[in-house]
Amino acid sequence: MTRYSNIDMQTQEAYELAVKGLIRPMDKSPPIITAIRCLQFAPPEFQLEIHCLHETQQYLRKIVHEIGLELKSSAVCTQVRRTRDGVFTLDDALPRTQWDLRSIRDAIRNCRLKVETEIERTLGHWDNSPVHQLDVQTAHGADS
Repeated sequence: MTRYSNIDMQTQEAYELAVKGLIRPMDKSPPIITAIRCLQFAPPEFQLEIHCLHETQQYLRKIVHEIGLELKSSAVCTQVRRTRDGVFTLDDALPRTQWDLRSIRDAIRNCRLKVETEIERTLGHWDNSPVHQLDVQTAHGADS
């Protein structure tokens, strides 16, 4: 983000963004599980809902395997389905059959309010932020 918004990392502005969690270290953060819920249990199959941060599909598959070991059994993950990523949900997803320029542009426009609301919530004043100023400059440049 700082690369594209001209924010000097040695400024108060960069500090405030870091405190709000908008600037993160480049190093990979360890996965954090915040909730696990069993949605369906019909032996030998079960379905889990896992809320976590910084996860990968490999990590989630390992969790399922470890659950099997704890149950003195074996468990194999047959499917991983992401239902939310940040503010985006499945309702915002674009099916592969609609991966064309027009559909992608329309999806971005449809999500703009959701993204602006999240930025306003986390950054505060959206109109004064350097990200918004960059966005406005980019939009004006695109119109020319």
